[in-house]
Amino acid sequence: MYAKIKKDFDEGIGKIKWFASLLSERIRVEITVFKLLYKSEELKKRKDELMRKIGEEVYEHRGKEKNIYANKEVVSAIKELETLEPEIKETLEKASEISKITA
Repeated sequence: MYAKIKKDFDEGIGKIKWFASLLSERIRVEITVFKLLYKSEELKKRKDELMRKIGEEVYEHRGKEKNIYANKEVVSAIKELETLEPEIKETLEKASEISKITA
């Protein structure tokens, strides 16, 4: 009788360990996805700031016969935008890939 109780108890412990490891892995994956999505949102905010900055510079130079691309601030903002775009796309793709694998 004690052997059967011990066997049932051990099986129960095994199932609990399996469920705990499954839950732990799933939570880890979800946290990773949340972090990637948060990073993506932060990058999008930075992109919006740069776009606003470019727009303000263009607006300030309206009506002037000046090449807007000669402005260092505009050129640096455009270069930063060019580096942000692939980073945003890559971050979203990683989040999508991770959530597809574990679904």
